[in-house]
Amino acid sequence: MADRARTYTTEGVVLRRRNLGEADSIFTVFSLHEGKFDAVARGVRKAKSRMRGHLEPLTRSTMHLARGRSLDVFTQVETISAHGRLRDNLDALTAAIYCCELVDRFTVDRAEQRAVYELLLDLLAALDSGEAVQVVRYFELHLLAITGYEMRLDVCAVCGGRIEAEDTLLSGPAGGLVCPNCRGPSTTGRIVSVRAIKALRYARGASIGEFASLRLDDHLAHEMEMATAEVIRTVLDREPNSRRYLELRP
Repeated sequence: MADRARTYTTEGVVLRRRNLGEADSIFTVFSLHEGKFDAVARGVRKAKSRMRGHLEPLTRSTMHLARGRSLDVFTQVETISAHGRLRDNLDALTAAIYCCELVDRFTVDRAEQRAVYELLLDLLAALDSGEAVQVVRYFELHLLAITGYEMRLDVCAVCGGRIEAEDTLLSGPAGGLVCPNCRGPSTTGRIVSVRAIKALRYARGASIGEFASLRLDDHLAHEMEMATAEVIRTVLDREPNSRRYLELRP
């Protein structure tokens, strides 16, 4: 079997960074072709570094790398989109960082996942264009579905029976709505309203732009946020770190 090429080029979004030594940084990237990976940028924290600014978190770039023994090394980077406008909006910035953390936690290293990558690009583009942070609900629902954890919203997640048009229990451990007949004393979750169920179903089938145009009052937006958080917390078996900074509003 032929060895892999010693250098490669990919497009990717920087999910996070951590400093290494006095001038280097390690970046976690989610890329179109390589999936998620860590790579080091030598001297990137020096004022004269040519890569400085092209590897900021949330930045979409074309990346040229050389393969290393433990970590690949960035050799050249060119920005495709810095998403500068969302960085000027604290709510949008916090929402984008949260979604990048979800991508990091829901994916494995070096596995190409084009659908997740395209979903992340749609989310960043929507926030950068000024769409309300309610688009995060769209992102969460579709990320769960793509990675195999789709929320069951049409039928009972336990028995597969019909869900009536009434306030219904949403259970993280069950993975969706649970009908009254399947609720037991040990069933955990939260009751969600008919309005929230309809909005979640709409988000599942709409485009991100269509969902962004949906008018949500504060109560409904919060209810949807808590519903998706219930399932995500169960899947990850923990609360995402960046959720503590979130106060998402439509």
